[in-house]
Amino acid sequence: MTTEEKLLKTLEKMRAAINEKNLADLTAHVDVDEFLNEGYDEVIDELAKNCDKFHKLYPHDLLFKFGSTALRFYNEKFRGVHLGFVKRTMNAYFDKNLTPPKSFIINPINFCGVELGKLLKSLHCDIKNISVENSRAVAEVDIFGDNSSYGRMWGNLHFQFEFVEVGGVWKLKKILNIRELVAPVLDMAERFWPHEWDLGIKL
Repeated sequence: MTTEEKLLKTLEKMRAAINEKNLADLTAHVDVDEFLNEGYDEVIDELAKNCDKFHKLYPHDLLFKFGSTALRFYNEKFRGVHLGFVKRTMNAYFDKNLTPPKSFIINPINFCGVELGKLLKSLHCDIKNISVENSRAVAEVDIFGDNSSYGRMWGNLHFQFEFVEVGGVWKLKKILNIRELVAPVLDMAERFWPHEWDLGIKL
């Protein structure tokens, strides 16, 4: 089996782990904490650099109202809360015994976990290219939605995933082109997330 074939098999294992809600299999190929921490910092930096542009696009969003300095301060102060919300939502999705709450207000984390499942169910991926150099590899993947309301909201995005080989196992390190994904994913979030939900989150 070639190195490219091994990495392709790893990608298929990760996709199966997500679809089958097998968190143990997924974390065998990605350090979730490291992945989220590094990604969070890059996303916040991109949001701050483009704060004025995003404020014009989304004037109702208080995150962009007070400028880049305030945005950076706010996200640094609540960094742990935000990352905690993401990880708890992810854990809710992977909980096969999760009872879906009737509304967001009743249990925001579980509600978002259920919504994440609906979003993931609407997505398809197409592995376009894999390039390997020593113990590092880049997989280019198109992720696109189906014809459901969730799928149409997602659209079509191109990801560049960086992997490193550790002890003979390929592990996802980061999203190399995360900065160019910020604007389209933000637009999706702004259209999806009702503003009244902000008042219902108690973390």
